Order: sequence, then C-alpha cells, then structure tokens
Amino acid sequence: MAIYHLRVKFVQRSAGRSAVAAAAYRSGERLTDERRGTVEDYTRKQDIEHSEVMLPEGIPVSLQDRGALWNAVETGIKHPRGQPAFEVEVALPRELDKAQCAQLVREFAQDHFVAKGLPVDFAIHRTPASDGGEHPHAHILVSTRRFNEDGSIGKAARDMQDNPKLVAKVYALEEEGKIDEAVMLQKDLNLGQWRKSWEDYSNRFLSDAGSSSRIDHRTLAAQAVEGELAREPTPNIGIGFYGHLRAFQGHMAERVQHWKEVGFRNAMREQMDRIMERRPDLNAEFIAHAREYARNLFPEIGRDEPELEQGLDYEQ
Repeated sequence: MAIYHLRVKFVQRSAGRSAVAAAAYRSGERLTDERRGTVEDYTRKQDIEHSEVMLPEGIPVSLQDRGALWNAVETGIKHPRGQPAFEVEVALPRELDKAQCAQLVREFAQDHFVAKGLPVDFAIHRTPASDGGEHPHAHILVSTRRFNEDGSIGKAARDMQDNPKLVAKVYALEEEGKIDEAVMLQKDLNLGQWRKSWEDYSNRFLSDAGSSSRIDHRTLAAQAVEGELAREPTPNIGIGFYGHLRAFQGHMAERVQHWKEVGFRNAMREQMDRIMERRPDLNAEFIAHAREYARNLFPEIGRDEPELEQGLDYEQ
C-alpha cells in the first residue's frame, strides 16, 4: 500500500544552513556558495533519480541554473538570521514509475508554489528501504522570496511561509500522541493544506496509473482508532517496571505490548471524541496523523513499509 508522508523543514541561517548547500546536496551537484565563500560538492551522492528547477513566469531564464538561482536568493537576503528557503519532503508511491513520480511532484510544485510566484528546485531520491524494496521520495526546495522581472529579489512571501515554531509545535504534539491538538493547530497553517492536497494529488496519479492503492487517512480504522467507542479496560501488568519495559521477554513482553496497544487505542478514542465534538470536519486529518503516530509507536505496523531517510542534514 502507498504510504503517506509530508513534512516541512526550514533552511535557516540561524541554524548554520545555506540554500546553496541544501540544493547541492539534494541534486548531487557541485555548487559554489558565493555568500559563504565555500564549495559544496555532493557529486558522489548516489540514489538521485531526478532533479529539476521550476521558475514562475516572467523570471529571467538565467535563473534556471541551480547555482545562479540559489546564490541570487542567498546574496539578496541581507539579514544575518534570514530564511532563504523551506523544504517540503514527501514520500512517493512505489506503485508509480519514475516518469509518473516526477510528473506528480512537478504538478504539485507548479500548483502550490510556482504558480504563486516562488521558484522551486526539486529532487527525487530512490533509496533502498528496510524491507528490501525501493523508497522513492522527493525534496521540494522552495524559495522564500519572489523575484522581480529584472531578476532582482523581491520581498519575503510571508503568505507562503508558516511560522517554524508553530510547525515544530505540531510535530511535537504528534510525537507526544496529542493528535487532536496537532490537527487543530495545523488547520490554519499551510502545512495542513499541503498535507491534504498531497493526498489528493497522489491518489489521482495512482488512479490514473490503474493502481488500486490509495493514500487513505482512514486506514487506521482497522488498526486502532475507529470501531467500538467504548473504552477498553487497561490490562494490569502487575508491576511498575516502566523503566525496564524493553527488557521483558516471553509472556510478560506480550502483556506489556497489549498494555501499550490498549492505552494507545483508548487515548485515540478520547481524542477522536474531542475532535468530533469541536471540529468534525477535521476527522480525516486526525486519523491520518494518528496512523503515522501509531507507526512510530508500534514499528510492527509499518514493518513492510519503506522508511524515510533519517539522520542529519548534511549540508549544515
């Protein structure tokens, strides 16, 4: 089954990052960072399937060059703590071939960013997954500045930028299992709109490709969230060994796992009740977030699904 993942990250000077370095790493190219006076060489990076720069109408074609584009952004922003770009990271359906994946990303980027005046530089990586299959995913690097017709940098596109602190809070709430609060917080952010839209675009491409797979927010219904709304009695594991849960084996390990699963289902039911009472229109988004959180809490749920790249941002 196709998996759902969309996450927004920020390229911030305050964190020591550079849009030129980010573009070089994601595209596997060698670029000179004029602002920092460094050479960013990632030509040895593998698993890069496709990279492409997309420009809005009216921008000089010279900015089609990756180095020229991102150096124009970096040198045009004078604030020492500026944010030259943000990144939208998405998982691509395995069911789509390489050309379909590229077109899916291209259309999503065109409609959500390029058509609104922001240059985009995207790269598709196809790395090995933990199950032995492929893990296709895309990094969509978006300029935070629009350009003037003469190629000079314009003002910040604040309408297209979420507050990084609010986005971080959404992720923190998701990690804590407070899915209802995360869903309600992101409803007024671009993040929430992009997440829902990515589902729609992906499912349309899957349908056009003749695949029965779908990115389905409601898949968690069979796993934990939906079903009987009555609260399950939490099983008593008998002892308060919370700091030693991972050491249990055999029958005790099974009881601990049962305890975790029932606790998760009860928490999700309580949160769904609050969502249905306050914002029933956010029910689908809640289930999507709960499903992703469940995959982190219970690795066995996603054992057969590819994992996203983990680790540091190497361009830092």
